[in-house]
Amino acid sequence: FSLMACTKEVDILEPNLIGLYKYRAASISVPVDLDNDGVGSGDLTLEKGKECIWDNTWQFQKEKVILREGETFCGETSQEADENGVIGSFDYIYDKDNHTIKITYENGITEILKNVKLGYAPNYEQTLSFELWNKDIQQVVTYYLETE
Repeated sequence: FSLMACTKEVDILEPNLIGLYKYRAASISVPVDLDNDGVGSGDLTLEKGKECIWDNTWQFQKEKVILREGETFCGETSQEADENGVIGSFDYIYDKDNHTIKITYENGITEILKNVKLGYAPNYEQTLSFELWNKDIQQVVTYYLETE
């Protein structure tokens, strides 16, 4: 008898940035206790008091990224969202080769998200991660987002 090896071609889809993302984690290397409960955390989303930020969504379109407020309202000191929950719509440039996203805000200020990675979660949802310096806690935060 003879053995034949059969291989089935599988299309491997390369993730792209386009999509609606929600925060899953915001990791830091040095734990902090922002909510003063006596327990430091290496994931900012586990610290109480900023839940209104962690349920916001980022919708990446072809050349615009739209930041929308989630279900949890931040209060009067938060950024004002319009009737559709839009906090802002900003131009961006995704540089795949340099793993960066440059966001240009309405006031002309730019912000560069570094070490941008796209992939897939075990549940097949598309993932996005990036690093950004946080001046309040004086360290780099790695944000992990996943499509809904």
